[in-house]
Amino acid sequence: MTIAEIRQLLDKYKYQPLSPDELAQLQEAVASGAFEEEIKADILHTLYTRSAPEAEWAAAEKNAVLQQVLQATPLRPVRNTVRRRWMYAAAAILAAGIMTSGLLLMRRPAAPVPVAVTVKSHPLAPGSNKAMLILADNSTITLDSSSNGALAVQGSTQISNTNGALTYKGNGDNKQPLYNTVATPRGGQYQLTLADGSKIWLNAASSIRFPAAFTGKERLVEVTGEVYFEVSQNAQMPFRVKVNTPGVEEMTVTVLGTSFNVMAYADEQAIRTTLVDGAVQVARGGQQSLLKPGYQAAISPNGGTFETSVADVEQTLAWKEGKFRFRNTNIRTIMRQLARWYDIEVAYDGNVSDIDLTGVISRREDAGALLKALETTQRVKFTVEGRTITARPVTPH
Repeated sequence: MTIAEIRQLLDKYKYQPLSPDELAQLQEAVASGAFEEEIKADILHTLYTRSAPEAEWAAAEKNAVLQQVLQATPLRPVRNTVRRRWMYAAAAILAAGIMTSGLLLMRRPAAPVPVAVTVKSHPLAPGSNKAMLILADNSTITLDSSSNGALAVQGSTQISNTNGALTYKGNGDNKQPLYNTVATPRGGQYQLTLADGSKIWLNAASSIRFPAAFTGKERLVEVTGEVYFEVSQNAQMPFRVKVNTPGVEEMTVTVLGTSFNVMAYADEQAIRTTLVDGAVQVARGGQQSLLKPGYQAAISPNGGTFETSVADVEQTLAWKEGKFRFRNTNIRTIMRQLARWYDIEVAYDGNVSDIDLTGVISRREDAGALLKALETTQRVKFTVEGRTITARPVTPH
């Protein structure tokens, strides 16, 4: 079984039942231990980006599950009779009551559907600098703007944190690559500087896996979600990015020295690579495209060919500059961005497919201020109940 096949089975398992043959294949693959890193990466992505349908973990529960998954110890069920949302705690469990590789899947029992009531809630605050650092030994460090100073040592590489930015400094003498991961939750963002001097910006619900020091003939990292790169030039050691989206064939971006943005959220309609300067080549399967500065390559998660077009770089990089920027952007696309940054759920009441809006607002504003700004267009109306926002089209009088 290939890595692509194991990822496909893991993703299918989260969304629908597997056939007996598929279940047997997945159980055998997990038991073999050959795909341990891929399974852990899939679990990490789900816990920190909510790619599983209606998954919702409290922070303490999420960290506890993550620790047990990473340490490969038996997992005790986390009880909660309030939520009716199902979720999986580890992809290594493939049937109720079966223990595989020491990990247990839980489906939480359904609770009675609550009666909707109107309640006043606190303002939906914007996201902030926060993330989780996972070291090579699977130990974790919570990152935020207040955790300043030296954090850890990986081989000959020193790791420090200053005001929401992580820095790796080392000489590349590590005999074996020591892989670290930085993952942001919904409502989080983070910056880091890799050991080669390349600068990385992570948007909400994103992650990057990378060696603490680069050795060998190339610099290889893996990302999910949305990430902006400013890559240090080194013609002798090309920089490559593997773009992982659950259930989608892996894509790669190869560069020498450049600045570019990759957006590969599972809930978006296309995986987009936007080049700011330099040159990059994107490839997936037998498809590839060479980008020039100011252009964007997009490919459907379901396959097809790369579509290259002139990019709206200002709009693409607005998140990195602390802004939301919309230019004739459909309301559903807007609400997906808001959901990730404000860690909210979005519902729709009516047809909003023809609502395209334009505007600019700071990501530092609370959600209420942004929703009011959108309502001034007189195209859409919002209702807020707890952390759920419902969008309705405005009917012309």
